[in-house]
Amino acid sequence: MPTLRHLPAALVAVLALATATTACGDGGGTPGTSADGNTIVMTDEPPAPGAPLTATRWTVDSLVSGETVSSVPPEATGKAAFTIAADGAASGTLGCNRFSAKAAVDGPKLTFGPLTTTRMACPGPRGELERTLTELFGAGPLTWKIHAQALTLTAADGKGLTARAASAAE
Repeated sequence: MPTLRHLPAALVAVLALATATTACGDGGGTPGTSADGNTIVMTDEPPAPGAPLTATRWTVDSLVSGETVSSVPPEATGKAAFTIAADGAASGTLGCNRFSAKAAVDGPKLTFGPLTTTRMACPGPRGELERTLTELFGAGPLTWKIHAQALTLTAADGKGLTARAASAAE
């Protein structure tokens, strides 16, 4: 039987790849561990489809300014959320006050009409979040993208937000 040193390099590479692929698991949920200790599960299942833009409750979890993404302050976490109905009626909370508006979707662009809001005084982080979202929603067309259960809205100036789709329990 020939030894590895007698086999062509290409054949050795194919055998090594086949061995490595087999060792990674069968794609049926075999767990593994990354170099930093995180558990990784390999699967053949396709990723879950993205939540639809309309008829989904979106909870704002971070704000974007250019290349910088900042989490919503702890005091405001879960306080800003919105839904856009199929007929374009948008409603939700901005961090403190409730709002409603008409929203228009044109391909990858989302435009909010004038916001109607309640008028409670909102000091601190919740008030800052509310001012930021009010400015963003009034900034004109926003580019929207959905990846799995995450929505990104971005204005022409690079400011925006990320929001997550509410789970069935929320």
